[in-house]
Amino acid sequence: MDTTDSLTTELTSRISQAIQAKGGRIGFDEFMALALYTPGLGYYANDLRKLGLMPASGSDFVTAPEMTPLFGRTLARQVAQALQQTQTQEVWEFGAGSGALAAQLLGALGEQVTRYTIVDLSGSLRARQQQTLAKHGDKVRWVSELPAAIKGVVLGNEVLDAMPVRLLTRIGGVWHERGVSVRSDCEASVRPELPVLSPVEGVDGFIASSQDRLRQATPERLFV
Repeated sequence: MDTTDSLTTELTSRISQAIQAKGGRIGFDEFMALALYTPGLGYYANDLRKLGLMPASGSDFVTAPEMTPLFGRTLARQVAQALQQTQTQEVWEFGAGSGALAAQLLGALGEQVTRYTIVDLSGSLRARQQQTLAKHGDKVRWVSELPAAIKGVVLGNEVLDAMPVRLLTRIGGVWHERGVSVRSDCEASVRPELPVLSPVEGVDGFIASSQDRLRQATPERLFV
């Protein structure tokens, strides 16, 4: 059994145990968090290489900052505008990957940034980022939890799809949350059965208020 198969088998067992401990089902957000971030086993938490130029590096995928420094230099122009507009000197990056984008931004922005904070749950990727960004010293820091408030420019490159999410479905005019269970006829894998659970309260109001806030937002207040 190779390393990948061994990790998959152990991770599957760990997720199955978590499902059994919760009475036979867990929310999809919890399933996604376990699959991606279980220490030492999850996709982003194990030591297998993920980011890099394919196929020679043996990585799974490549992102724009890995391909050319021009991506970070171009983005730095908009980040500089956002820093000036918000009168701040801090940048927060969610899911910094190999640290390539952070290195490009810090190199281009120079003294315009006094603090660069990376939010990343992956220990292996964090170690790689620290190596890549070592020359920037104490200007860069790492956190695994968000503070009560953030003052600065927030960015993330190809990271939203790696954030655990809840799955909702609307049946008969009522919102329900979906979850994950284990198929009884599947011995060695976890299948997302997505059984419908109890109605979720307050979802209609939340969606309506979110839409209202988006309609009220002005272009000057939105930075992508």
